[in-house]
Amino acid sequence: MSWQVTARVSGGCKYSTEETEAYLHAAKALSHAADELNRTHDSFRALSFQLSTYPYASSAAALLSGSNSYCNAADHIELPYDQLIERCDSHASALGAMAARLSELSALIIRAQSLYSQVDDAGRRALNELLQLTITSFPKESILAGMAMSALGYVMGSINEGKSNPIYLLDSLDWAQEGIMGAAGAALSGYGKVAGLLHADEVNHAAGNISKTSSHGYNLIQGNNLTVTRVRPKTEVVRESHSVGEAMEDLRRLGEERLGKADLNSGLEYGTIAISKYRRTDGTNSWLVTIPGTDGKRDSPFGWPQNVELMSSDSKQRMEADSARMVQEAMKQAGINSDEPVALIGHSQGGIVAATIASDLKDDYDVKHVVTAGSPVANHPIPDKTWVTSVEMDDELVAALDGAPNPNSEHWLTVRGTASKSDNNPKSTFAGTPVIDAPDNKEITHWLKYHQAAYQNATDMGSSAMKTHEQHFDEILDGDLQEVMYFEGRMSK
Repeated sequence: MSWQVTARVSGGCKYSTEETEAYLHAAKALSHAADELNRTHDSFRALSFQLSTYPYASSAAALLSGSNSYCNAADHIELPYDQLIERCDSHASALGAMAARLSELSALIIRAQSLYSQVDDAGRRALNELLQLTITSFPKESILAGMAMSALGYVMGSINEGKSNPIYLLDSLDWAQEGIMGAAGAALSGYGKVAGLLHADEVNHAAGNISKTSSHGYNLIQGNNLTVTRVRPKTEVVRESHSVGEAMEDLRRLGEERLGKADLNSGLEYGTIAISKYRRTDGTNSWLVTIPGTDGKRDSPFGWPQNVELMSSDSKQRMEADSARMVQEAMKQAGINSDEPVALIGHSQGGIVAATIASDLKDDYDVKHVVTAGSPVANHPIPDKTWVTSVEMDDELVAALDGAPNPNSEHWLTVRGTASKSDNNPKSTFAGTPVIDAPDNKEITHWLKYHQAAYQNATDMGSSAMKTHEQHFDEILDGDLQEVMYFEGRMSK
């Protein structure tokens, strides 16, 4: 059985009161129609049951007929009860299916247009704060409870799967990941149990404190001398893109090629990003910067410690991260001017770098749109002029490392995906989008292929917010691809 992803959308579009009421009216009308069909369905089922008792009554009528009976056998007519019962059951089934379909469509309108996203986000923030307060007030008890739930999830998940799978240790706590990270951040940042509730960036302050030490230590290991070199692939990796979906596919190709998970025979290695130059219809240039995630190589600017620096609440610390420095240098070498529109797309650490560039180089580059996949960027101070499209999975953990949900605004759209076993019912309104090359067993959903499936599922729902963000992204790259430049980064002492 394959894996699929269903998605829900938050933010990205601001409806007027009239528009919201129109969507809600349509959803309620479909729901009421479904209720009516269900009542008619019940009536046909009851009639079918009633008809099933009549053959016995007719037989009794025939036996009772006689000279002293009010019922004459000659007057008795045998109806085709089997056919009538079959017809009633058929109508009941059809009505039930129609009712289910209308209920699904009603829910789909609410989900696709994210009509209750503000309420959902408020509830999520309240849960995070409650968890944070509980964990900081009762740390030992919270740790034991978390371990117990994690162990239970592991046991149940492994039993259902038929073999041991440690992924279920994390999966069972996906609902609490942000709250746990918020509590950890509050403790490490020195906010305390009460003061921590007044901040949303506890994790970022904690990351800043940690990186003051970790960055210096890692510099002793790999050095702090960054070399950025333009390299030329043997084969095409990043191609022309005019949609977020196409750009995500090229991001996956580049990321998996440099990690050795794909074989495109490009010759590209770790620590490589791509910068695509477009010539727009008005003769001006626009740019797309494609930034894969952590590769963990010892002399790569995209190592594990750089993630902590990028998560810092301090702008200077963020821009001192080797991966951010590399992308900045590559953009400079590519010749991107300050007045030329730029879109950035990144996975995991690449998404944090994209958010950092948009936040801290807002006066140096005209960053119009940022796309992140599996990146904890909720607390990055991205300016309002930059549109953000974030894709996250419920149980991937990495996107929850910031300890907070993303802002819910007109220019910040978040697609959240949930992975599940496929129900193999393509006619279902809620049929998820298949995950390409997914194994039979449960795996970590931080792989980009899960984010791609989530984004495709959200697109298929027909969300107005999705269409608006897609159009904005496409307008930036409205032109012909001129060239794709690849830049490789290396660290040395």
